[in-house]
Amino acid sequence: KVFNKENLQKICNLPVNKDIPVLGIISRLAEQKGCDILADSLDELAKLNVQLVILGAGDLKYQELLKTAAEKYPKCISLHLKFDNPLAHKIYAGSDIFLMPSKYEPCGLGQLISLRYGTIPLVFKTGGLADTINRNNGFVFSQYTKEELLKTIKKAGQVSKNKSKWDQLIENAMECNFSWKVSADKYIQLYAKAKKR
Repeated sequence: KVFNKENLQKICNLPVNKDIPVLGIISRLAEQKGCDILADSLDELAKLNVQLVILGAGDLKYQELLKTAAEKYPKCISLHLKFDNPLAHKIYAGSDIFLMPSKYEPCGLGQLISLRYGTIPLVFKTGGLADTINRNNGFVFSQYTKEELLKTIKKAGQVSKNKSKWDQLIENAMECNFSWKVSADKYIQLYAKAKKR
């Protein structure tokens, strides 16, 4: 993780510092994906001791807001207005926290991928995000406001400083299994039970 984080900071032109939490976002830039509260939070986020790496494209409004913030805070925000699969994997691998503040999310794959990488998801409690992320494997905020988003980011940053708690969170995250094998096994058990009747 340390190597991947350092590599990500370098390629994103951010100061290399293993003690600064890196928040990664890989998303379509749209209100549905939480860009409204994220954009409203950027000035305050820049005052926290965190770095933000954003990869995605979408609504011009959010692209411009994020571009302005990245220019204003180049040591804090690294913006990549494109879709880039190799960079996406570097963000999953090198970030400490995967930010997914979607207003609604029927399923969500980003949080599942981040779990496999040991990158802790921070999500809004909705849909598939609420089904997969909890206090044992990530951070969840339940009021869709910039204040709650920032409060949860601060909390995650504090927890990341406690090595034993953070390592346990990473272990819990990486042990999560949301694969089809789990569903298939449950189906087989249900089928076997029904067959006995």
